[in-house]
Amino acid sequence: MNDTIFCNNFRFREFYHAETVHRDNSRGVTHHFVGYMKKGRGLIVSEGKRLEIGEGEMFYIPKGCPYHSYWIAEPEVRFDSIGFLYFPSRAAGGYALQIIPYDEEIMAMFAPLSNDKTVNASSIGALYSLLGCLEERLAPLAVKKESLTVERFMEELERDASRSIPEYAARCGVSESSLYGYTKSVCGKTPNRLRQEALCRRARELLTATDYSIEVLCDMLGFSSAAYFRSVYAGIYGQSPSQTRKQSRNM
Repeated sequence: MNDTIFCNNFRFREFYHAETVHRDNSRGVTHHFVGYMKKGRGLIVSEGKRLEIGEGEMFYIPKGCPYHSYWIAEPEVRFDSIGFLYFPSRAAGGYALQIIPYDEEIMAMFAPLSNDKTVNASSIGALYSLLGCLEERLAPLAVKKESLTVERFMEELERDASRSIPEYAARCGVSESSLYGYTKSVCGKTPNRLRQEALCRRARELLTATDYSIEVLCDMLGFSSAAYFRSVYAGIYGQSPSQTRKQSRNM
């Protein structure tokens, strides 16, 4: 990774507007942001939630958050925006859009980022020291039942992808129809498609590590026929199982 690509992971800026401005980020932001309102006021509206930001307040916007923002000049608006792509948080679902409670220690750690927006080793270090301290103060994002169920389903698939979909639904504590709806909502895929992908990942490992025939692999993985296995595998990887095996041996 070269320096330019690495630096693109960070966006350290100060915004100034002499009049009220509206920003449409309804597709979701690509970075996390910690901001500090120096002048004026802000309003962020996201999925029915309103976050009002007053002068002198810090706030956090999670990556992927869809919102409309309104920056209200009184008579001007000025705020720091510290963006970063990676936040290795301890919270399973990350952290919610929120105001960061005032704390002198936090403000002291934020000061170097506010004073100099240059992206370098020192400022990046200061950012992650700040984030480490913020983790004790940020409210976690509420994880929906759908996401938790799909996460459990994926864990079950990684352990054993040979079971039936009704069996997985029972292990996850939901009905088969609920599991279908959850995976479609969270992943855009059916439970059976996710199961097929898990089986084909295992098949890919076996193709590159063993000399088992396609027919033996089909039996091991529970596919109804070699033809069906080849069709599913090619749909996922864009090549036949034999091509995968040949390619791995030519590397």
